[in-house]
Amino acid sequence: MKKYVREFIARFRKFSIEKKLKWLRMVVIIPALVGIITLLVIMINFNESYNEAVKNVSVASKFNFSFSEDMDYKMYRIVIGAESFDAMKPYEEIKEAKELVKELNKNAVTDESKLRTRQIGKLLDNLKISIEEIEHSDLKNDYMENNQRLRLNVNVFTEIIKEKVSEYIYYEIGNMESMRVKLEKEIMHTITITLIAVLFLSLITWKLSKLISQSISYPVRQLCEMTKEVAQGNFDVHGPQNTTEELQILTNNFEHMAQKVERLIEDVKVEQQNLRKKELQLLQEQINPHFLYNTLDTIMWLAIDHQDDKVVEMVAALSGFFRTSLSHGEDKITIREELEHVENYLKIQQLRYGDIMEYSIDVPDEIKKNDIVKITLQPLVENALYHGLKKQREKGMIKISSVDDENNIFLIVEDNGVGMQPEQVVQINKEMYEDIWVNRTTGFGIANVNRRIKLYYGEEYGLILESEPDIGTKVIVVVPKTRQAEKKIIKNQKNSNHYQKKSNFKQTR
Repeated sequence: MKKYVREFIARFRKFSIEKKLKWLRMVVIIPALVGIITLLVIMINFNESYNEAVKNVSVASKFNFSFSEDMDYKMYRIVIGAESFDAMKPYEEIKEAKELVKELNKNAVTDESKLRTRQIGKLLDNLKISIEEIEHSDLKNDYMENNQRLRLNVNVFTEIIKEKVSEYIYYEIGNMESMRVKLEKEIMHTITITLIAVLFLSLITWKLSKLISQSISYPVRQLCEMTKEVAQGNFDVHGPQNTTEELQILTNNFEHMAQKVERLIEDVKVEQQNLRKKELQLLQEQINPHFLYNTLDTIMWLAIDHQDDKVVEMVAALSGFFRTSLSHGEDKITIREELEHVENYLKIQQLRYGDIMEYSIDVPDEIKKNDIVKITLQPLVENALYHGLKKQREKGMIKISSVDDENNIFLIVEDNGVGMQPEQVVQINKEMYEDIWVNRTTGFGIANVNRRIKLYYGEEYGLILESEPDIGTKVIVVVPKTRQAEKKIIKNQKNSNHYQKKSNFKQTR
């Protein structure tokens, strides 16, 4: 196959431009004509079948409209003695009905329709028998009996025939709907094949166009090869020299562009590496070493002061704090674990700054089962403590709460501290959403948390900052509802219970 393709390409290169263009037209036009003809054939076949179904329904409807009433009227006139059998000719009408039913059976498509036509034929036979019984009776002396036969046999049979014809019409109409659906499928199938053919032909057309362009000018072919080399990552390319002025300018500009793209790619790689390093550094800085030093100092002074219960409580909180910070190297933890991490931090700070702060955590258990990026709330609580509560004179309050909707969770960290001026809020929001690496004085922790949330969940998630001077600050964390494996949650709960038992045992001692 490849041999024949190569031979065709070699011969195609020798064709005239006019002949090559004719090949292109044939490649495009012939498949288009085939597709159009196929669609026309499908439409014609469907139209014939649909017309036949319409004819069947029309004939059956006309028969159903007149047969029952006509037959009942004729037999009534005969029974009361107003007319004779020869005048009413009921058998001829039954014969015509049987021929019509036979034709409907022949043209019926569905098994249900054929079954109804066979049932109608048997009913017509029974109707004929009932009429023969009336004919062979004494019409004058057996009026009551014949009248009963008319009501119980003839009228019943005609009514049932009418119902069966209606059922036949119902199934035929259903068949028409099936035909419509089948037509749609056929059209979609044809369109799909046509689209595939168009794509395939587009590739062939592209190849033929390339051969035409290559056969026109050698410098153009060289430039095409240069573009391929650049697309594959080779930027050290050189085009043809000593060509026309326009092609020479194009070649020189392309070489210059390839060099700039290469430098740009290298710069982007270096920038991404530096950005990743800085991101890791920022994440590590979330655990402030000064916090650890100050906590250990507090533990030491509490031990010196023989406040054993507070020492145990603080060590337990510090241990839990760092256990969650490590979290077996995982980037996401449950909201329950994140709240435990924050609560441990707040316990430590409350022991240190009991005179300036209180806290409360009110988050439903159902929300706690969802995931969140690790170390999301602690930087926000730290900002609330150091930038909100420590700057006011009276005791402050840090409150953590939540709300949720169908898809999202909103975790709220708020304080009643000094708050911020409107221009400060605007500046921090700008820095967060413009992805600016700000310093710690303007909301370093908030910017980092916001960026990490967006990296993990998408641009529609992140932080919302609200603040008013002398009222307080509120930070809303918006994350999607996602659940970790229940196994991991149970494992973490067991570890937490085990540690709590050890802590309680030490406190008892």
